[in-house]
Amino acid sequence: MRRIPAALLASLAVLAPGSALAMTYVYCINDKIEVDQRTLNQMKSDRGHSTICIIGPSFDFGPDAVRWVEANLKSKVGGACSCR
Repeated sequence: MRRIPAALLASLAVLAPGSALAMTYVYCINDKIEVDQRTLNQMKSDRGHSTICIIGPSFDFGPDAVRWVEANLKSKVGGACSCR
């Protein structure tokens, strides 16, 4: 049985499409904090007439966005927010 070299596996992981390479954003949507990988334009298109704004930086890793919400907004995803 042949083994696949670790370097080949690592390079394939870097090139793989999908959520591993997607940015994660912190939004306020209808006065609730949400973390999502969709862009602002995608969110506005998907949510119709909802009030949507970005309330934090973007992240390469989704759990980092959740930790940022807890540390900087002193709230949790689903907590209250405002798009003022």
